[in-house]
Formats: sequence, structure tokens, C-alpha cells
Amino acid sequence: MATYVFRCAQCSDFDVIQPMSAVRPTHPCPVCGAAARRVFTPPALHASPAGLHRAVDAAEASAEAPQVVRSVPDGAPRPRSPRWSPFTGAAPVAADRRPAGPYQPLPKL
Repeated sequence: MATYVFRCAQCSDFDVIQPMSAVRPTHPCPVCGAAARRVFTPPALHASPAGLHRAVDAAEASAEAPQVVRSVPDGAPRPRSPRWSPFTGAAPVAADRRPAGPYQPLPKL
């Protein structure tokens, strides 16, 4: 489906979404019914990621028919403790009590 712009002499511009095979040089104005001429505009060519297109389509669809949710969806994990570290976990651990890692200890200077 393509979007075409038409200009009515008595009213203003309006958009018509229709297949390319059905477009004609004139289209009736939705306000006054007079024949409006087609306005040629540059094509809207832009590259967007596919994920963005899916998100925009989902947002547009939910505006007209929101999805019904029966329970809280599974989401991100609970927030971590402010002292969380990938090496020590939720709380600091003394160096002599830490489990041995896959790397050799650093040499002492």
C-alpha cells in the first residue's frame, strides 16, 4: 500500500492510502466531494532496523486494540544490591576466602 497526496482546490491537501494499481490522477475530496488532483512528492526512503519497524507496528496496533494481560509478564530480574560485584557477589568476601578463579594469581612485586 502506498500513500498518495491529493490537493483540493476548495479545501486543502489530504492523504489517500491505496494500492499502486488503483491510483488515479484525481480522487474525490473527503470534505466537499470535488475532484482533487494528485500532488507528486519525493518518496519516503529511509533505512530503519527491522526491530524498530516491529516496535512501531506493535505500538500502533496497541493504540487501537490493546492486548489483554492476565498476569504480570516475566521481565528483567530484580535490581541488584548496590554492593553487587561480578567477582564477589552481593557482598565483599575476604581474599583468602574467595574461590580460586580460572586465572593464575598476579605475581607480587
